Amino acid sequence: MQLYKSAMGKKFASVLLFSLVTVIFCTTDPGDLYVLMQFRDGLENPDLLEWPENGGDPCGPPSWSHVFCDEESRVTQNEAQGVGLKGTLPQNLNKLSMLKNIGLQRNQLSGKLPSFDGLSNLQYAYLDYNIFDSIPTDFFDGLDDLQVLALDHNNFNATSGWSFPKALQNSAQLTNLSCMNCNLIGSLPDFLGSMPSLTNLKLSGNSLSGEIPRTFNGSAVQMLWLNGNQFTLLYNWIVAQ
Repeated sequence: MQLYKSAMGKKFASVLLFSLVTVIFCTTDPGDLYVLMQFRDGLENPDLLEWPENGGDPCGPPSWSHVFCDEESRVTQNEAQGVGLKGTLPQNLNKLSMLKNIGLQRNQLSGKLPSFDGLSNLQYAYLDYNIFDSIPTDFFDGLDDLQVLALDHNNFNATSGWSFPKALQNSAQLTNLSCMNCNLIGSLPDFLGSMPSLTNLKLSGNSLSGEIPRTFNGSAVQMLWLNGNQFTLLYNWIVAQ
């Protein structure tokens, strides 16, 4: 009986030690890990990510392909551009609260874009050349550090169209905004001409109409692509450029 207890004690100690080692080496923030798992589960071809099917630690070492983390094992980048991903994005993607860079352009991702509300650390977002079909109204909320946003060639809200919400004007560090062929309608928001850092604005191939706002006269915008829209008046400052 004593030998049995001794053997069981050693077995329990081994299991406990293994569990502790697993905990120690799985350093990725649990919330971030959960979102990444949902991202993988929403794909039709998750094998293209080359992530381990069972277990593993996204932040490593070694880190998973397309995933980059900071010193506190928080996910800061998810870059998987042009690898042929098919499927949808998790609607809780904004729970990756330390995300600074997302690069998912030139895939075949579809469905509804998740809200980016709360991604206050996000600086670069490349979602262009996919087949997303809708964008939530609060997508732009709280993007305080955003510098580059590319949404080109996604037919958002095909039946009704959409417009940039006023929340976008709070992204004061935005330098590059590209949304060509993404079903924008209505007038060009005047706040775009007043954004202090916006130098490149590409909105070709939409259904924008009306006049170019006077706020663009003297604005920081240096590159302005508006061809393929239905504007009725171009101010002299635009024609002269």
